[in-house]
Amino acid sequence: MMQVEITRFARLQLKQIYAWYKIKASEKIALKIIDKILDSIEELGNLPGIGSIEPHLAHIPRQYKYIGCGNCKIIFRIANNIVFVTDIFDCRQNPRKIIKRST
Repeated sequence: MMQVEITRFARLQLKQIYAWYKIKASEKIALKIIDKILDSIEELGNLPGIGSIEPHLAHIPRQYKYIGCGNCKIIFRIANNIVFVTDIFDCRQNPRKIIKRST
């Protein structure tokens, strides 16, 4: 099992996802979505080899991968036997935003 760290930026994205769903749906739904994302992140520690290479970040020397979770991509990289979750990206946005957010 690998250690998993969620970057400050990814935590901010979680807060924004929660706030958006709380307003657009309900607090109950927002919490359910956040719990599902956090469960998926926890699973990365158990199965760090899962996921696919993030095509929008393939040009960056560090290898970024992602797993899907509902409407979101959980973007991560592995370094020094630690899984770093660097972004939680709502796939309903323009995918070019991933590049801007990661450079």
